[in-house]
Amino acid sequence: MLLPRVLTAVFGIPVVLLLIRAGGAAYAVFVLALIALSLYEFATLMKLGAKPVQVPTLYAFGLLIPAALYFDRYSAAVAGGNNFTGFVIALTVIGVMSYELFSAKKYLERIGLTLLGIFMISWCLFHLVAIRDLRPDGMGLTLMLIVTVWIMDTAAYFLGKSFGRRQLSTISPKKTWEGAAAGFIASVVTALVISRFMNGTVSYAFAAGAGVLIGIFGQVSDIAESMLKRAVGAKDSSSLLPGHGGVLDRFDSYIFLAPVIYYYAVFAR
Repeated sequence: MLLPRVLTAVFGIPVVLLLIRAGGAAYAVFVLALIALSLYEFATLMKLGAKPVQVPTLYAFGLLIPAALYFDRYSAAVAGGNNFTGFVIALTVIGVMSYELFSAKKYLERIGLTLLGIFMISWCLFHLVAIRDLRPDGMGLTLMLIVTVWIMDTAAYFLGKSFGRRQLSTISPKKTWEGAAAGFIASVVTALVISRFMNGTVSYAFAAGAGVLIGIFGQVSDIAESMLKRAVGAKDSSSLLPGHGGVLDRFDSYIFLAPVIYYYAVFAR
């Protein structure tokens, strides 16, 4: 399994870095593609576990929300622009509830799981675009987040595999406290190192705080996605990325981290 994992990283990492550097519409389309694939994997997981979900509204509103955020000039935190986002969020709740009203068989669980998929994936992950659009250092902050997570995951995986003894969570039996500690330390150190190359736009204190948040929320987000898979009896969200599973498996850490780091950057500076 290690060789496919490495090969996928070798080909995928340069593409992601180039898209981050490009920013703008190219990067936004990339994130939208991640969201679309993640919504598909979420729907597939729910179907696999016989969990009710409204597939049409999941896709429709799951793609309308990031589109609205984009046309509101990436304004994920502040009401403004044309207020497309507020309108679409309200429409999402109304639409999902109304869909269930007119379904032959009505399930409250289907409403909850559909809204979970839409807001967990579409709303949270689009903050990756909001981070990139921050001025003056959106590209640097995005690189800090993406690269720090990569190194954190690598440190947690290899050191946890070599030295891990105490199980971190029953949800992910292979994750250990030792691996989590290694990932946490790696995230703080990596964020501090990257901040040195950001031309003074990010202080060491801010970078250390970002590293702490990444080290905590990135790993919690990973376990949260694992909880979904465990609930439906799946090992991976899909087999799209050899050695990594699916898109949700590869980007699960960013579900919590994208909004956490965005609002940290907005409020702490």
